[in-house]
Amino acid sequence: MKLSRISNAPDLVSRSKDAIAQALSEGTPKMAEIARGLGFSARSFQRRLSEHGMSYHALTDETRRDLAEGLLRDERHSLAEIAFLTGFSEQSAFTRAFKRWMGTTPASYRKDRLLP
Repeated sequence: MKLSRISNAPDLVSRSKDAIAQALSEGTPKMAEIARGLGFSARSFQRRLSEHGMSYHALTDETRRDLAEGLLRDERHSLAEIAFLTGFSEQSAFTRAFKRWMGTTPASYRKDRLLP
């Protein structure tokens, strides 16, 4: 039996999220591009994620959310810049997604986190 290059879910997820986060400023990365960067075919990558109960879409969404939360803690980034860095074409799309994820707008989230 041949051992896989990435054998456990945490490593696969971590490496995938890192690759997705790095590519997000150019828009939502295609699964095939991320898979190729990690040394997989698109189908093999999809199968590995599925084996661990994950989908590429869910992983991308989770990566965007985590990245947005981190960026919102830093006041140096405008909301428009955060939208761009998380792969959204418009700030309004980012705001809608963030509200779906967190139940509040990015501006309210930031304000609540920065209170003393």
